[in-house]
Amino acid sequence: MKRNGRRTVLLLILVLVGIATLLISCQSETDDGSVDGVAASEVVAKIGDYTITKDELKERLAQAVRPQRDDAGLPKAPVTVESLLRTLVAEKAMVIEGRKLGRLDDAILSASVNRVRQRQLIRLLLTDYVTKNVPVTASEIDQEIQTDPNLTREQAEMKVRSARATPVVEQYYADLLKKFKVEKVKENFSKAAQVHQRLATRPVEPRPRGMYWITNQQIRTELSDEERSMPLVRYVGGKFTLLQWFQTLGEMAPPGRPKNLNRPEGVEALLDRGLRPVVFEVEAVDQGYDKNEEFVAELRKYEDRVLLGKAKTDKYKEIEQPTDEEIKAFFEEHRANFAKPASVKIEPIWCPDMETAEKVKGLLADGATPASVNETHGLRKDLRAYNAYPTSEGIFWDNLWKAQPSTVVGPVKGFYEAGIKWRVVKVLEKTPSEEQPFSDGVKQQVKSAITSARRDELMSRYEADLLKKHPHEIHLDKIQDIDPLEVTPDDE
Repeated sequence: MKRNGRRTVLLLILVLVGIATLLISCQSETDDGSVDGVAASEVVAKIGDYTITKDELKERLAQAVRPQRDDAGLPKAPVTVESLLRTLVAEKAMVIEGRKLGRLDDAILSASVNRVRQRQLIRLLLTDYVTKNVPVTASEIDQEIQTDPNLTREQAEMKVRSARATPVVEQYYADLLKKFKVEKVKENFSKAAQVHQRLATRPVEPRPRGMYWITNQQIRTELSDEERSMPLVRYVGGKFTLLQWFQTLGEMAPPGRPKNLNRPEGVEALLDRGLRPVVFEVEAVDQGYDKNEEFVAELRKYEDRVLLGKAKTDKYKEIEQPTDEEIKAFFEEHRANFAKPASVKIEPIWCPDMETAEKVKGLLADGATPASVNETHGLRKDLRAYNAYPTSEGIFWDNLWKAQPSTVVGPVKGFYEAGIKWRVVKVLEKTPSEEQPFSDGVKQQVKSAITSARRDELMSRYEADLLKKHPHEIHLDKIQDIDPLEVTPDDE
């Protein structure tokens, strides 16, 4: 077995543990029989064949209330539950329009979707095949759990299978080559090498200095129709083309690309690497995995994400970039917004709930040290002091800035990992903001702030137009009880 083939097999096998773990951990049945609680969630909006549940809204809200990278500059209106829900509905409208306009046929989007489709099909196929063809005993599972007690029995079982799956999968691949009558078209290998040499040394558009490798843009635009469809392999029902060969090359980081692709043997070696997943994908389709309901649903979600990204990216191109004069005038008008930010040096004790936070505050008031209290009651044992800024604290900044040094603030909320938790904070030092003169660095901040404001205004108009154009339902009565700053439960 060739080295590249062996490496590809190992990579394919390694995903088995991940996919099995994901399926085991994510598929939980609720009391009413629904999976992942989707059927039990209240639907708060509908548009086309899309629904938005309260759980989805809360998840997005948890992201939206956090400080954003482009928040520096003019203050932004706080996120509300209703405004965010309307944005979510408008985003679904962007996806609907993208599908209607055929944007999934875009070369970049299509390649991205096809890669994900192929990987998911291979995972489904090989997970089932290895499960059926690599036996595992109960004692082997027990031994694996003894080695790693954090594993579930299902995870331990898949780990044992994966460790011995390589020869089984390799034999499976060899059988598939026979099943689909895979035949290399070797007379085209020298032609492929010549095309590679042309793209590498004579690009139509000069590449930037220092970029000596073939780019994905070249692969999309510099192959003739005849070259794109030239077969390097034929099999029952299809062929592996020069375009697919170049796409295999394009997925590799340039430093790791083979150096002998201007020779037929180099072409064949890369072909072997790119052909393997294609053969497994063909088998997965032949076995009907492309009709799997979960696969279809997950692939559609991915298509939605790329369509949404495409819609926003295209819209952002309409933003007019500010001139130097506009940037300077904006800075003079909002000089205080571009000052060196204020900071507060704090020592926080993160607490699991309000009751614990009240207890912590009382202990500190009685003279206990933050370190001792944190050791007993804190969520994060590595208590340390650090500087907090408006851009890191966001909506919680005012609670800290109002306090005086050497005082204790709390219980107050704060951003903790991916959620929100209660904390009691000892304020150690305060450093006020400091105005700074106009400079190249400040110029970039101002330019970013102007662009961000124009983007927000553009998207607001775009979303409003989409909501007028596409019939939809928004159930405001179902979102009245949602608190954007709700403390995250421990089980989340």
